[in-house]
Amino acid sequence: ERIGFVSQDPFLFFGTIGENVAYARDADDDQILSALEAAGATEFVSSLPDGLDTMVGDRGVMLSGGQRARISLARALLKDPDLLILDEASAALDAETEKRIQESLFGSSNGSKKRITIAVAHRLATIRNADEIVAMVDGAIVERGTHSNLLENGNVYSSQWSIQTGELGSLEG
Repeated sequence: ERIGFVSQDPFLFFGTIGENVAYARDADDDQILSALEAAGATEFVSSLPDGLDTMVGDRGVMLSGGQRARISLARALLKDPDLLILDEASAALDAETEKRIQESLFGSSNGSKKRITIAVAHRLATIRNADEIVAMVDGAIVERGTHSNLLENGNVYSSQWSIQTGELGSLEG
């Protein structure tokens, strides 16, 4: 029923951080802060002099790419969507922040709600804990399975994992 979408290039509206998270929704500060927490954004928002009332500028120009990504993710999470689509949503995040957000989104403490999340990612660490990974080449599915299954039995995924992690031993003949 409800769909949340976060793209690689998130769009923020002229206004405050709080207004951007709550966009087109009736939400109080506690709900907004909860969404920001799940998106790994409370630390940087609370460090700003005006907190939730900080103006972001046109398209969020007053924030870094990673900060815009977290505000956009918080907006999607505030909807409490049944389906969450992340299209390279973590591309602007450093690895540590991405890991904290993944733990928040997919950890056992995320409540009893089951959500389907579709994550499009070139950085394979982003998807390694997914229930199912689908590897595609030129728009065609070439492999599918879990991370460990694809490392053992895959071709495309395992070679990309080796390249990205520096574990090149498995590529040598």
